Amino acid sequence: MENPKDSESLAIDILTFLTGISSRDGKVPVLRKAIRAVTNSEERGLSKVIEELRAEGTTISTSIADHIESFTDYDFAHLLFSDGDVTQSISLEKQLNIIQVADLVLPDKETSFEEYTTMELLSVAMLIVISTFALDFIHTDRSVFKIVDLDEAWSFLQVAQGKTLSMKLVRAGRAMNAGVYFVTQNTDDLLDEKLKNNLGLKFAFRSTDINEIKKTLAFFGVDSEDENNQKRLRDLENGQ
Repeated sequence: MENPKDSESLAIDILTFLTGISSRDGKVPVLRKAIRAVTNSEERGLSKVIEELRAEGTTISTSIADHIESFTDYDFAHLLFSDGDVTQSISLEKQLNIIQVADLVLPDKETSFEEYTTMELLSVAMLIVISTFALDFIHTDRSVFKIVDLDEAWSFLQVAQGKTLSMKLVRAGRAMNAGVYFVTQNTDDLLDEKLKNNLGLKFAFRSTDINEIKKTLAFFGVDSEDENNQKRLRDLENGQ
């Protein structure tokens, strides 16, 4: 991210999400102070926040530093935590960017936030970072139509930070000539009224599960009990 203030905001979102520190928690000012210090330094990265917290030397700052550092040993954590010496980054100038991260462990839809494992927390945090990159991409040249395709969208639509970013993507897309595609397996993932009301186009694909078919038809605002409507979805070919 080119704007340091935007990077600071994202760092706060990611670290409060990983640590579970809420906005009303007394630890927030300590964490925010450390993040701001790193933002104002020449070398910026989440690993530097850990160093800054340790330099503070208080019981609270050390506790937060230990908590954050406990995430850094996992396989793809280096994609989140850097020392500020990154030499290559994703280019917004490319016509096509495909971002794939191996070993993501996405939580089941039924899993509550309190039950997320460390790997699940890191995985959702990674999706939030990717979504933020997508927001930057949307805000490029308005004269060029852009597409942001978010696969497995349910994984971040079910967390507060992910919902907030999703709404930002949709609103930015409308303003900046971009289409935002939420790809998910279940219409239940899109039941948030604010998000649902901002969806301009809806596409459904083949399904043989009658309950899922009915939910899809209801989501489209057509008679879910009409057998012809049900048959239309059931008889689609794969990919249609």
